[in-house]
Amino acid sequence: MAKGNKKTRKWLERLRTKYKLVLMHDKTFEVQASLRLSPLNVIILSSTLFVVIGFLVYLAIVFTPLKNLVVGYSEVSTTRQIAENNKITDSMLTALRSYEVYFANLQKRLNGEIDTLPPIDSLSKQDYSDIKVGEASEIDKAMREQVAREDLFNLSLADPRDATGEQNLESLHFFPPVKGTVTASFQTREGHYGIDVVAPENTPIKACLDGTVIDSYWNLESGNVIIIRHDHGLISIYKHNSQILKRQGNIIRAGDVIAIIGNTGEMSTGPHLHFELWHEKTPLNPKDFINFN
Repeated sequence: MAKGNKKTRKWLERLRTKYKLVLMHDKTFEVQASLRLSPLNVIILSSTLFVVIGFLVYLAIVFTPLKNLVVGYSEVSTTRQIAENNKITDSMLTALRSYEVYFANLQKRLNGEIDTLPPIDSLSKQDYSDIKVGEASEIDKAMREQVAREDLFNLSLADPRDATGEQNLESLHFFPPVKGTVTASFQTREGHYGIDVVAPENTPIKACLDGTVIDSYWNLESGNVIIIRHDHGLISIYKHNSQILKRQGNIIRAGDVIAIIGNTGEMSTGPHLHFELWHEKTPLNPKDFINFN
């Protein structure tokens, strides 16, 4: 046991023994430099240098294109990139198909292949001739009289005395869609089937009568358009809006805000409303029924 300890001590002493490394001139033997080292110092310096060089090589491989030279790394990276490219390609193809369908429908609408105004004659008319009012109860009669009195003050109904069902349009009370200056009048010979009313920007546009929105769309000439079907065979059209606030199928009351005045479409030269009023497929002059001033 003692002999083993002595050998260990001697080995450690040898590692700690200092040696002098001298650099001398070849001819003059002048000492240029000297360095005192022990075997232990050499081992420590060598290990440190090895670790530093290894770390620098690791950084060079990870953060430079040299990593592509590592066997197996490029295959994994390529596979991952291919998968990501496939996802992006599928998304682009899906979006492209959606745009193709959208532009195909838009082209049909611009070419007039899609009728945005379904014929009024296609609406079914109910026949109430079989109803016998005389057989109603007293409570029912009193309720009907109360409703009739309330309808006298409804501005959007026709003359209640007209029992034939053929309404007198002049008896209807139209709500002005917008107040402003009429800059283009009703001219059917020139293909202008409505009037243009100029008003300040962001002015709200209101429905002229009770009705139902049958279409709201955008096209190249008229911009944002909303169309409302009313009772008595009437249809009102509002063009060049900056925003449409109602959708197809919405029930509208007279005076409800349906859009915001705008300057959309190639036929528009400034913020204004192009307003059309149709009765049984015949254009009417809105100024005959509505005061826009």
